[in-house]
Formats: sequence, structure tokens, C-alpha cells
Amino acid sequence: MSRGSERKACVYCLDTRALRPDQILLRGERFYVAAPRGQLVEGYLAIAPYDCLGSLSLMARQDLDEVAHLQSVCASFYRDVYRVGAPLFYEQGRGGGGATVDPDGDFPIHAHLCGLPLRLELHGYLAERYDARPVSGFHGLREAVAGNPYIYADCGTGSSRRACAYVARTPADRADLERSRLKPMVAHLIGLADRGDWRTYPGDRELGRLIQRFADWRKSEGSRAECLPPLQRQPP
Repeated sequence: MSRGSERKACVYCLDTRALRPDQILLRGERFYVAAPRGQLVEGYLAIAPYDCLGSLSLMARQDLDEVAHLQSVCASFYRDVYRVGAPLFYEQGRGGGGATVDPDGDFPIHAHLCGLPLRLELHGYLAERYDARPVSGFHGLREAVAGNPYIYADCGTGSSRRACAYVARTPADRADLERSRLKPMVAHLIGLADRGDWRTYPGDRELGRLIQRFADWRKSEGSRAECLPPLQRQPP
């Protein structure tokens, strides 16, 4: 598969126009916030780089604060609109070991941090299967995963909230991580197993409501100061 055909198939490369303009909710300098199809629950957001980067562990150090800022904006949106003060954020770092194409779906791997307005504890589930490496947000993620595929999870409530990167213990685990799909597992844990694949449950009604809610929230006085600085808008 040529690089050109890879980019044509990539949902998160904006030049493919797989995401409609109204699905791009917030634009930063090098990252943006999108509302993808496949709304497991209303409020599913993704923070992605404009460039087709394989994992967030590969991002430049000067980008760490921008991604953290966008995550904090999403968390504020979840708190204000969905009344969820401890949301779930995770990344499937399948490209952390150098993979550029999904081995099963044959689509390009483009890093994105997933956000859901759910109070869901994933650390116990992941720690049973993989080696847990605590990190302070995205700072230290590159060193923690050391060039391996991983799952990053930031979840929990109160003093139990923490961020960890989960890496393989064995070569078989590594192969599993490069093929893993966390979304179906999350869907199963919350009792919505039929929504684990966007192809069978695109969630278009939830998507429409999310786009409108985010637009209304951004217009509100309370969110304005959090949304705008220090981000720089890029033209559509």
C-alpha cells in the first residue's frame, strides 16, 4: 500500500475529508478536537495531531502542553455539560512500536486520545493483562513505553485517579497490543456491547447532539476563557 493510499484512507488526516467540517470542534496549533462517528455514548471525543503520527508517545516534547490543554478543555466540557467530573481518557498506542498500518483493518494508524464522559475504572482490567507503568500525564510517556506498543489510560476517581501506560510482558502480548481494540471492551463493561464497532453502531443521532452541545458550550461565558488561549486557530 502506498503512502498516498494510506493517507486517503485515514480518518484523522483532515485532507481526506473523512471528518466533516462540523465534526472538528476545536483547532489548536498542531492538534485538534473532533467528534467522530461511532458514539459509544454521546460525548465521545478524539484529540488528534494534524500530522499522521503513529502514537502520542512519538510527539515532540513541545507538543505535550498543547495536548494536555486540549484534554483539560474536554474534561471541562464533560463536567459542565454531562456532569461527569472524572471522565475516561485513553489511547491505543498501537503505533508506539513503529507500526504504521493496522494489521487487521489495513488502515493507517493515526494517533488520537479518546475521551468519554464515563466514570469507568480501567486500570484493574489492564493491569491483569499488561505491565503497568505510571506516568504524569503525557510527560514521561515516551520513556515509559520505550519504543513499544501500549495502551494509555487516564481514569479513576478522587485519590485513585491516575495515568498509566500499559506495555507487553511477552512477545505474544506485544502482538496482542498491536491488534487490540479497547473500545469493544469498554462497550462490554458498560453494558453496551452492540456499540463497540462504529460500522454497526455509527451513533449519528448522538453525534449530532454532541456537535450542538459543544457549540453551545463554547458560546457560553463560562467556557470562553478555557477554550481560546493559548490555542491558535488554523483555517478549515
